[in-house]
Amino acid sequence: MKKIFLILFSIANIIVFAQGQEKTSVDWMSLEKAEKYTKKYNKSIFILFYRPGCDYCEKMKRETLMDPEIVKIINENFLPVMLDGKSKNPIMYNGKKYVNDHPNPKDAPWRHNLFAELVDPVKGNYYWPNIVIINSNYEKVVQFPGFQPKPRLMRSLYRFL
Repeated sequence: MKKIFLILFSIANIIVFAQGQEKTSVDWMSLEKAEKYTKKYNKSIFILFYRPGCDYCEKMKRETLMDPEIVKIINENFLPVMLDGKSKNPIMYNGKKYVNDHPNPKDAPWRHNLFAELVDPVKGNYYWPNIVIINSNYEKVVQFPGFQPKPRLMRSLYRFL
């Protein structure tokens, strides 16, 4: 009887631990890959625009986007993409090439044209970070400007879903 109990206990532990670990980070992918999968899986693209040196961007990456509940919501419902909104590199999106066409190359990087295309200013200002949700028809559905603490981002994402 003890042997049977020991075998059943061992099997139960194996099954429980084989379920996998809870994800601790968002499964970021390239914009190209997200575009490829958006129609295939009928999922919206979750774009996080950040800028280097932005304290609020880093805080959001470190706090909000590392929270297990937020990670689960994003990974299960979206195709997540993280983009430098001031990058000098060209970005292809929806068959069009976007660049950062700031006229003075010696100056600090200006916002990328894709950022300017997808992000609307709020009261005349652009806020960092900025989340933009794009549907499977490549239409902007909603944006969440600025730092989003966990409770606010959860409410916003649940309203969207």
